[in-house]
Amino acid sequence: MTVRIGTKADKTKIIGIRPQAEGYFSDGGYFVAAEENGTVAGFAAVFSRDIPAPVQGREAFINLIEVFEEHQGKGTATLLVQEILKMEKAKGTYQVRAYCDIKNSASHALWIKNKFGISPVKMSDGTILGSFVTYVL
Repeated sequence: MTVRIGTKADKTKIIGIRPQAEGYFSDGGYFVAAEENGTVAGFAAVFSRDIPAPVQGREAFINLIEVFEEHQGKGTATLLVQEILKMEKAKGTYQVRAYCDIKNSASHALWIKNKFGISPVKMSDGTILGSFVTYVL
């Protein structure tokens, strides 16, 4: 399994498999693709933005991470996350964040495995919809 910056051809393949993924690719962002035996196994779409005071820096936000069903359970998502962390650290990015739906236990396990801090999003009525996850580089 290899992880690399995604290409236009990869994006076309991904959208062919998951048409709804198109909305997660940001013009100012990038994506990484995991490839196994010449096939796109999964991807992560990322964009950067400024962090307001008091931190003053940049953060990368993982807008979507997906591993296609036949490639799940092989550590692919961890490889994608680790590549993003490596790339963002080299850029001097302050932190990497993502949002995780409360019902997505596999995603929460991924973030915990990769040592992300988890902050539940609690609504005024007490319900928790999901979590913001953060890794400070």
